[in-house]
Amino acid sequence: MSGQLQRRLGLVSAISITVGAVIGSGIFLVPLAAAQNVPAEGWLYLLWIGLGVVCLFGAFAYAELGAMFPQAGGQYAFLREAWGRGPAFLYGWVFFWVINSGTIAALAVAFTKGVLPLLGFDAAAQGQEPALVSGVAALMIVALAVINHLGVGVGAVVQNVATFAKVGALGLLVVGGCALAMGKGVDVSGVATKAAPALSLGGMVAAFVGIFWAYEGWYQLPFNAAELKRPGRDLPLGLIVGMVLLIAIYAAVNAIYLYAVPFGEMQTFAPDDKQRVPLMAITRIFNPETAGYLSLLIAVSVMGSANPNFLSSPRAFYAMAQDRLVPAALQRVSPRWGTPVVAIWLQAVWSVLLVVVLQSFQDITAFVVFAGFLFYALTVAGVYRLRQTRPELARPYRCTGYPLTPALFIVVALGFVAALLWHPSERQNALYGLLIMASGVPYYLWWTRRSAAAVG
Repeated sequence: MSGQLQRRLGLVSAISITVGAVIGSGIFLVPLAAAQNVPAEGWLYLLWIGLGVVCLFGAFAYAELGAMFPQAGGQYAFLREAWGRGPAFLYGWVFFWVINSGTIAALAVAFTKGVLPLLGFDAAAQGQEPALVSGVAALMIVALAVINHLGVGVGAVVQNVATFAKVGALGLLVVGGCALAMGKGVDVSGVATKAAPALSLGGMVAAFVGIFWAYEGWYQLPFNAAELKRPGRDLPLGLIVGMVLLIAIYAAVNAIYLYAVPFGEMQTFAPDDKQRVPLMAITRIFNPETAGYLSLLIAVSVMGSANPNFLSSPRAFYAMAQDRLVPAALQRVSPRWGTPVVAIWLQAVWSVLLVVVLQSFQDITAFVVFAGFLFYALTVAGVYRLRQTRPELARPYRCTGYPLTPALFIVVALGFVAALLWHPSERQNALYGLLIMASGVPYYLWWTRRSAAAVG
């Protein structure tokens, strides 16, 4: 027996899902790589704010689509309505194999890197015990699957608590930095510095990948449309307010990083010492003892960021099963808990396997960003198509800045995808993403013929 998805989420949860899905490892692990790939400090502000605004433009389009189609499935449903079942299926295929599972796997690895130092395992010890890293990452994935199996309300509570905790901690860092700046200031006299690299396409691509990864997850909320109490209002507000908060938080935190750790000093750090910037910022603003809690903050932040991948994303597989594009078992909703339990656990199992096979955080994030942006662009383009083909549909919210803002998002997204394919260091992962997408075509053809024969 299968139950139904239940409308239990309000506006606070909607904003929390958007903010919580995005703030994870990126704000801690990306700033160093971004700084070491741009020629001046001003470029960091331009990219962190500018790329955030690009994602906000995408959120405007998703908000219109989500208010039009307040049902389970999110981006999958938008693509199906705008472009048909084939493109929607290919998105769901890549979403399962790469985008959602890759995000979960990458966050699980980042969570492990935060937890193990608290247990006495430094980077060297982790390198000697790969099974330990995989095991802890797998435990995080299973724990989140259990939480979200037990009901959307339970998952939302965990999401709200984790979001408030990490936003509060980042807010404390900003307030502490501002207070210190107005007082005695940070003494950075005598620190070693190094010239920044010259502007290059390779450097910009690397910075784009990192910062777009830091904003990854902004699209999650529409997957929960069928569980929002007032989707016509709360979905657009949750997306837009959440994105504005994210841009402000990221800009403020990076300003504090640059105040406490000068741009020239960042150039001297080892590229693989990704936590060095936030660690030194907290040490100089507060004290070394407080900096010792950074690993805990990263772990909480990452877990809160991974939770929406179980709270929201399995609803896409649920919608695909309703459309008879995947096995019907993925449509099963627990009569007791009101959650798509088969979809949740299938995603968990594949994510654990990805952790075991791809332990490199960098490789996993490259897969996610490339595959994601192909479909983000196609989804946003759906706003134009639906305005032409289905103008009669009710639109409780209309895309702000239309037709300019969705066009700008599409141009940036496609330009970014083209740059990944062009650049030698990113091309291999991009081609893997295309190969996974192409592998869905024969499955789609086989499955649709099989389904048609069964109905006939």
